[in-house]
Amino acid sequence: MPRLVDHDERRRTIVAAAWRIIADRGIDGINMRDLATEAGYTNGALSHYFSGKDEILRTAFEYVIDATNQRIDTSVGRRRGGRALRGLCIEIMPLTDEAKLEARIAVSLWQRAMTDPGMAKVNNVAVAAWKERMATYWRQAIDGGELPAVDVHAGVEVLMTTIIGLQVNAVLDPASTSRESQLALLDTILAGRASVTM
Repeated sequence: MPRLVDHDERRRTIVAAAWRIIADRGIDGINMRDLATEAGYTNGALSHYFSGKDEILRTAFEYVIDATNQRIDTSVGRRRGGRALRGLCIEIMPLTDEAKLEARIAVSLWQRAMTDPGMAKVNNVAVAAWKERMATYWRQAIDGGELPAVDVHAGVEVLMTTIIGLQVNAVLDPASTSRESQLALLDTILAGRASVTM
């Protein structure tokens, strides 16, 4: 009887190999030959699971976002307001080794997103969804008296821009992005001390 092949598992294996190469060498260091070797397949075998390098990179980006969203859902659970907002932010921020690896991959893939509309869309849809959740939780926190009244739209823009900056810093200047300094910055923004008050 022929052995059944788990198509999705093979795709995950290839994407995991892409993650390792991107994290080690950056986006310019990935090619199909090395990727096949890293994944344990022949070069030609990759074509059974992906149409080419662009699809692999786009899928790698989607997996980073999916991993982040799974952590957010686990962390936030049924929480609302300030605790939900802080939990969401913490899962996007590069606070753990896993999140720092994802930041390293994301920063490399943003380079490709500048010229790949499909990859740019993946990024923009994810960021828009995070902003929407941030705004919802922030309004709940204001209504519940947990956080001071601020311009929520401006606050979300400051928060998201700060988090993206922290991801870049975690890759380029890790010494400047300690866990303590990141959380202090988050709390400064949420407390309304970052020029987002009404």
